[in-house]
Amino acid sequence: MKRNDKAQFTSERELSGKYKELYDDYSGWITATSKKQTTTDRLKEGVKAWLYWCLEEDIDPAAAEKRTVNAYIRRMIRDEYADTTITRRFYSVSKYYHFLINDPSREFELDNPTADISLPKDHNIKNVSEYHRVLDLDGRKDIIAPSFEQLKPIFEHVPGKKDFTKVRNELICRLLWQTAVRSDELSRIRLDNISWDDRDIELRSAKLNRRDHPDLYYRHVWWEPNIDYLMHRWRSIREGESPYLFIGERGDQLEPSYISRIVKEAAHNAEIQEPLTREADGSVKQWLYTAHRLRHSRITQLANKTDMDLNFIRMMAGHASMDTTLSYVDPDWDEAQAAFHKATEG
Repeated sequence: MKRNDKAQFTSERELSGKYKELYDDYSGWITATSKKQTTTDRLKEGVKAWLYWCLEEDIDPAAAEKRTVNAYIRRMIRDEYADTTITRRFYSVSKYYHFLINDPSREFELDNPTADISLPKDHNIKNVSEYHRVLDLDGRKDIIAPSFEQLKPIFEHVPGKKDFTKVRNELICRLLWQTAVRSDELSRIRLDNISWDDRDIELRSAKLNRRDHPDLYYRHVWWEPNIDYLMHRWRSIREGESPYLFIGERGDQLEPSYISRIVKEAAHNAEIQEPLTREADGSVKQWLYTAHRLRHSRITQLANKTDMDLNFIRMMAGHASMDTTLSYVDPDWDEAQAAFHKATEG
């Protein structure tokens, strides 16, 4: 962050190595998902400034913590940035971590380091109207979670010509949504992990380790009665001695990548598939409808359209932090008011 000869702040920042790769990934995503060019440009510039600062300070953006972001804000204050600029840069950083958190191609989970920072309280940033506008834009809205009605055609257009593949693939898609499991977790479900009468599946987390999260290393998920027939139909036609629920025609365990491909192909068959990000050569890097998107959709639906306790949703989703689960919740003041009066009546 330097001034030029006219005492103006310059925006020339040259990123390199992994920092440039991180920026290019985000740039492709925000360009594809943002509707306004001015918003796109501002967010890209804000993230570029953040990554450049991380590069200068030799900080891994994926390892950034609350104190890291606070140090960045203090640097901008020392460099005499306007409150409005700091607020917008702060929002850009927050938006960037929503992108990282919800990117299914990343094999690690992280928390948003901006989540517990209050610009007015922590840094005396008094541009309140702008700050609240940022908070209104921030949060769950950045989680791409199609509604059930939007993704329903996937279940009706699964690939496969034989009964074996049609039944299996439909069950895969429906279970991914109903249980909100990751494709890796689905691929590892064993027959002896299933309680058929209770509609209960025990599985091992694809993200958490036993030492840090003993209560979530193994967790339970459930399916609804409306796919009982499909579950038992698949159980009756699958062949071979494999201990795994989902197998190929030769009896081998399905790979997570193959499971994800089934969802993408079903969305293509239903003519609802869309590209989210592209490579530099124009090829598609990330599709809208994926196995992980079904997970996001289900968690969002449970959090906002049902009475299921948020902690139970957290347990079912395998979230180590309640903050992760809360990021799926829509702020609804009418619902909050009604819940308050119901809780205190009498």
